[in-house]
Amino acid sequence: MDQDISWVGPERSYDEGYWVADRDSYEPVIHSRVVTGLEILRQYAGEGSHWYKRAADAYGTYSDARSPAATARQVAEVLRAWVSQVEAGFTEILGARARAEVEAVSTDVMGQVRRLVEDPDAHPAAAIVLCGAALETALRATADARNLSLSAKQRPSLSAYSQLLRTADLFTRQDVKDVEQCGGLRNSAAHGHFDDLSRERAGLMEQQTNLLLRKLSDLATVGGEPE
Repeated sequence: MDQDISWVGPERSYDEGYWVADRDSYEPVIHSRVVTGLEILRQYAGEGSHWYKRAADAYGTYSDARSPAATARQVAEVLRAWVSQVEAGFTEILGARARAEVEAVSTDVMGQVRRLVEDPDAHPAAAIVLCGAALETALRATADARNLSLSAKQRPSLSAYSQLLRTADLFTRQDVKDVEQCGGLRNSAAHGHFDDLSRERAGLMEQQTNLLLRKLSDLATVGGEPE
């Protein structure tokens, strides 16, 4: 980011040095690098993070009196410091923990679901309840990764989280409908309404949950776009 710029030292003791582009024609390229660096920090450190705010403040103070080279240097230092903290394990890439949580339920929990669906001695309610738990965990993790939260009056639920993602334009109406169908089956199993359940319905819920988990895995990674 701070390529093609040089430090010009003070000519007199009471002057200050300054950063300048090696050529005037480099200034548009340098400016575009600054914008790219800001976007990296916004997406992967988080818009509310100290890292992004410091870089954005540096960019916001840009004026004709301050060269793009000076801004590029300051934003580059912030970006390097953030990368160093990530590599040292003192901070994390936004969404990394959420994606790991989604992937864990997609493999571990849904693996248990598959075994229950295939077990002729297992009641379908067991697989359905586990599907619901996996889906709610993934929905919550994705909402957290996107800095979305339920209101104080809302109880955590499949429906509440899916509506939250819909409000943020991350879920489609069909996604919400699919989640609510899974929620209806989960509620039937949880409340002992076993006449509504069957092994076939458990298998269909397993398939639907896997599809939703794949989408949530993408959305949990900041920068993932809704399909």
